[in-house]
Amino acid sequence: MSTSSPTDHELPPQLATPPGLYRHYKGGWYEVVDTVRCSETLQAMTLYRALYDNFGTWVRPAAMFSETGFFLGKDQARFVRHDPTTVPLGDLPTAIALIAHLRGLALLRSIELDTTLRPPPPVPTTCCGRGCNGCVWESYFTAMHHWREDACRLLQLSAVP
Repeated sequence: MSTSSPTDHELPPQLATPPGLYRHYKGGWYEVVDTVRCSETLQAMTLYRALYDNFGTWVRPAAMFSETGFFLGKDQARFVRHDPTTVPLGDLPTAIALIAHLRGLALLRSIELDTTLRPPPPVPTTCCGRGCNGCVWESYFTAMHHWREDACRLLQLSAVP
């Protein structure tokens, strides 16, 4: 007697995590690539990549990815989706994540942002750390804002509902 795998129409429905830019409640930025199914349990799994350090790829049960719980002393979502066109630019990890996310979206459309548009602004290296008026970081985040607008226009991104 042979056993066969279920066909697509026989598989249980899966809770899909919408692709996009997400922030974990601990602060890390991630990009959801897709929702996939575990071959052993048929459980829906969210496939995502970190947008920092080595940009590792991970999978977690979709139900766990989208859950709300008591984290860091308050009820909140484990991951929150963010609109790349409006995410506030005020810190380097966010800028790095946004650049990686937009470059990833561009590659899916066979676009090389750094050549089709221009590279993102370089990260400042001359800040003295005293909070000067007109700090190099202010200029960097202004330039990042303009780069993001141009990249999103090129990719034809609009606000996430």
